[in-house]
Amino acid sequence: MKIKRFAKLATTRATPEPVAKDGKLTVMGALTRADWNTNTYVGFAAQKVALQFKKSGASTYTTVKTVTTDSAGKLKTTTTANGSGTWRWHFAGTGTTSSATAAGDGVALK
Repeated sequence: MKIKRFAKLATTRATPEPVAKDGKLTVMGALTRADWNTNTYVGFAAQKVALQFKKSGASTYTTVKTVTTDSAGKLKTTTTANGSGTWRWHFAGTGTTSSATAAGDGVALK
């Protein structure tokens, strides 16, 4: 049996809010995982994380794109806002690290 490190995704932050239809939306977040040597959470670099969107009134999220974390575990991308809904980050996990899903950020159109 393998023991996995626990991963966390910081709350998704999408700006500007509200955004114009077909306007550019910047979405940010951060992926960290447990460091057993320091008993803290540290940035998890070079990991692929899915940016997901759920339209208002829908029940499921769709992956819009995949973004790779920087050297500090931070995520930042731009996308086009086609409708009102909720944006979130989802990390599928690795062989040594658990999966994680961030809380979503609701964005309305102007």
